[in-house]
Amino acid sequence: MRKIGLLFILIFSSLFTWAQDSITILDQSGKEVNLQVIVDEAKVKPLLFFGELHDNAPGHQLEMKLLQELHKAYSKQVILAMEMFEADVQFVIDEYFAGLINQKSFEQESRIWPNYKEDYKPLLEFAKENQLKLVASNVPRRYANTVYHKGVHVLHDFPKSSQKWMAPLPLKVDTTLSTYREMSAMLPGHDASNMIYSQALKDATMAYFIVKNWKKGQVLLHINGAYHSKNKEGIIAFLPKKLQQLSITINSIKEADFKEEDLKLADYTLLIK
Repeated sequence: MRKIGLLFILIFSSLFTWAQDSITILDQSGKEVNLQVIVDEAKVKPLLFFGELHDNAPGHQLEMKLLQELHKAYSKQVILAMEMFEADVQFVIDEYFAGLINQKSFEQESRIWPNYKEDYKPLLEFAKENQLKLVASNVPRRYANTVYHKGVHVLHDFPKSSQKWMAPLPLKVDTTLSTYREMSAMLPGHDASNMIYSQALKDATMAYFIVKNWKKGQVLLHINGAYHSKNKEGIIAFLPKKLQQLSITINSIKEADFKEEDLKLADYTLLIK
C-alpha cells in the first residue's frame, strides 16, 4: 500500500510542469516570484493560507508542490489543515492515518467533496505517507446551513456535545469587513445577515481549529477557498492579533479577471491562465 501511495504522488508531481506554465506568482508590488520565496518566508510567518479556486486544476497542483517544498524545508514540523474536511470527521482522518481503517472506509465516512479524488486526495495521501498531521478545520455543514435558514441565535440551542465542533460562542462578527459587506450587497435584507453569519461561522471555526492545533515552531498550510482569506479577512480576522502577524496569504485569481488593485488582497497573488 505504501508503494502504491508513493507511486500516486510521483505521478501527480510529474504534472506540475503544466501548472508552472499556467500560473504566475506575484508579490504585492507586482514582482514575479517563485514558490521558494513563500517557503523561505514561512520561517518567520509560519501560518500559510492558500486561497484557491475550487475548480482549478493548476491551483491544486501548486498546493501539492507547496506542501512538498514545505515538507522538504521543515520536515515533520509541517501541519496540513483543510476547509474541505469538517471538524467532526477528525477522528476518521486520525483512524485512517493510523492504519486502523482502510481507504474505502475513510472516503465513505469523511464526507469528501465531489472533486476530492482529483484535487485533494494527493494532498491527504502525501500527508499520510509522510506522517504529517492533517487538521479538519471546517464547521460541520449542518450547522452553517442551520444558521443560514434560522439565524445565528440557533447555535445556542445545540448541546455542548455539538458546540465542540464550532468556534466558541457567542460568535462575534465584524460585519464591516469588506468580504462580508460584499455579501450584504449581493443579498440585501434578512437573508444577507444569515448568509454573513453562516460564512463567519465557517471562518471562525477554521481559525479556532488552526489555533488549537498549531504551536510555535511548526509551519501550518491551510487550504481554503480564496474568499475565506483574501484581504487578510475571513479566517485571519478571527485569529488572535499576534497570530495575524504570522500569516501569509496566497490568493488565486483568474488572469482574465485580474486588476492591479487585486495585488493588495494577499501577500502573494496567483494569476491563473
